[in-house]
Amino acid sequence: MPSFRSKSRPLPLVFALVLALFLCLAIPAAASASQPSPQAGSEKPNLICHTSNPEECYPRVFEPTDEFQTVHDDQELPNGLHVRLNIWTGVKEAKINVPDEMNPALEGLPVDQAVVLVDQEQPETIQVPRGAPKYDAIGKVKEPAQGGEAQVEAIAFAETFKMLKGGVVPSDDEFDHGLEGLEELSHDIYYGLKITEDVDVVKALFCLMGTRDGRASRGATPRGQQAAAILAGALSNNPSALNEIAKVWTSVMESSCPRDGTLIRHHFYHPLASVGDSPGKVKAVVSAINGLIKDEGIRNHFLANDGMKQLLGVLFPDDEEWAGAQKKVGQLVLDTFLDEDMGARLGQWPRGQASSSAACLAAETSLDDGCWDYHVERMVKLNRGQWSKELRKRLAAARRTKSTMPDHGEL
Repeated sequence: MPSFRSKSRPLPLVFALVLALFLCLAIPAAASASQPSPQAGSEKPNLICHTSNPEECYPRVFEPTDEFQTVHDDQELPNGLHVRLNIWTGVKEAKINVPDEMNPALEGLPVDQAVVLVDQEQPETIQVPRGAPKYDAIGKVKEPAQGGEAQVEAIAFAETFKMLKGGVVPSDDEFDHGLEGLEELSHDIYYGLKITEDVDVVKALFCLMGTRDGRASRGATPRGQQAAAILAGALSNNPSALNEIAKVWTSVMESSCPRDGTLIRHHFYHPLASVGDSPGKVKAVVSAINGLIKDEGIRNHFLANDGMKQLLGVLFPDDEEWAGAQKKVGQLVLDTFLDEDMGARLGQWPRGQASSSAACLAAETSLDDGCWDYHVERMVKLNRGQWSKELRKRLAAARRTKSTMPDHGEL
């Protein structure tokens, strides 16, 4: 018996080894069979298809090349690419980034180590005749000093110019930051003149001012408001800048905006205080209009195209948040048409007599020229300020003067 037990012991051991080997081979096979295939729904597919046409599919992860390609809204962008955005069409493009590649915004500018080189012209020696009157430098625009912060401003100014002219921007953030910087520089006489000397930039600013979608990157001022502020800043106390816009006014008004093909004239004479326009945006636009109509030709065009209707519409809201924009309108009307002490040319406006309250409450006639009196009276009752009382008084006086003047048939 003992000898029997000793011989039988190896059998269970061999059996266990064979069983273990079998399990080791079976487990990986089972695990492999249980794992989902790459096409399983738990993983993202490599292509995005919005239609049944396979030719319209595109990679989920953008595949860059050396040339700019359109980036779809639902594509994933790898890091480190050169990305640009068209501000008019909203199309985003990207390509492989080349570190030493020239920034397109600086193309055409003489740059040396990130400093714009400005050619210094040598002043000519002018022989002044004896007894000639002394030279008057009033109106001469002096260039900013060179070097340091001035060079940084010059580069930033040039970059934003390129973005406005071409419509292609590196990113929303960079474009909005550039507009903010341009607004600050626009109050400088030199830069204000440079802005208005470039007709393509002027058109781009008018087109942006006419947008009503409030588009801007997070935390930035809406672009329509920013464009209006740039125009207002450039025209403020800058007769040379106003003269530049006056020279191209007709061609600018008859140009189309690339975003929607609408004439700039239709954008410019669109009623203010419409849905989507904030009080801040309207206030900036009124400031721009105030600067523009200081030119007689532009002012006549403004009156001929019912520009006073868009200003009157600003007086419609009762909300206190509109008080600032309404005050801007009141001051514009006083300084331009009614207050001779402020340089107004009397007799250009108002035209005709005041309308009845019923006519001013009717939608089809509420913006008539005769309804200014009714809405100014509302401003007085809303305690909008001294400007409303002054406007009421001078408007009534102008109406009385108009009523005593003979019409063309009596002349």
